[in-house]
Amino acid sequence: MTWAASPAESARFGLEMTRLTVGWDVRPDGPVAVGPVAEEVTGRLRGDDAEVVVVRYPAASLELASAVARSGRQVLPAGSLTYWSAPWAEVARPEPVPGQEVLALADLPGGQAERSTVVDAVVADSFSGYGNHYAANPLLDPAAALAGYQEWARRSALADPHDALVLVLDGAVVGLATLVDSLSPEGHLEVLLAGLTTAAQGRGRYASLLAAVARAARARGRRSVVISTQSHNVRVQRAWARAGLRPFAAVETVHAVLPGLIP
Repeated sequence: MTWAASPAESARFGLEMTRLTVGWDVRPDGPVAVGPVAEEVTGRLRGDDAEVVVVRYPAASLELASAVARSGRQVLPAGSLTYWSAPWAEVARPEPVPGQEVLALADLPGGQAERSTVVDAVVADSFSGYGNHYAANPLLDPAAALAGYQEWARRSALADPHDALVLVLDGAVVGLATLVDSLSPEGHLEVLLAGLTTAAQGRGRYASLLAAVARAARARGRRSVVISTQSHNVRVQRAWARAGLRPFAAVETVHAVLPGLIP
């Protein structure tokens, strides 16, 4: 189990926020395992002065829901993340589309400022109104949550522009995927964030982005691709199923709020 202050979230939302994460494993070929930590979770929450604690634990550990409730905090269910994966060789390869290509962000013309603008624009369009875990908490501004997604995407994409892929259609960037290599010996390439602009959705273009992620996994010597989303995001999970990915884990998120903050 890990606990950490979250200064970026605290500054963004104007509330003191921390994160409590119960140990879990994203290995696509292994089970999620958790020890007997219910009492430790309750104790940690009781001893934390933060106004909001974002708690995450494997969805299969149902006993931890009552452990959070016993802390005396107000508990806001904030949805679950579902994780999907596939060996890179099993990810579908769609036919090429004229005028469409997938590039590394590093291969786009321009410098850091231009790349930052591209990332912000795609995330603002594709994630506007997205039902992330922040949406469960009335204390948190949705506009600030979207800005947080943009910041997260910039941080992961611009640190090394080779760790981000962009889908380009007729010269315009309409899709983005930011990537991180796992440190585990199982060797997977994880997609941290991926999305298409609204105008580009519903035409099968997402499959081209996933296929490019699979090619990147192969080039890096990774065995598989891992990606996650909120469980209610059924549309994108259908796209993953069509591409050959399969679900393997789920992680629950709750916001534990100090009593009296929410009227």
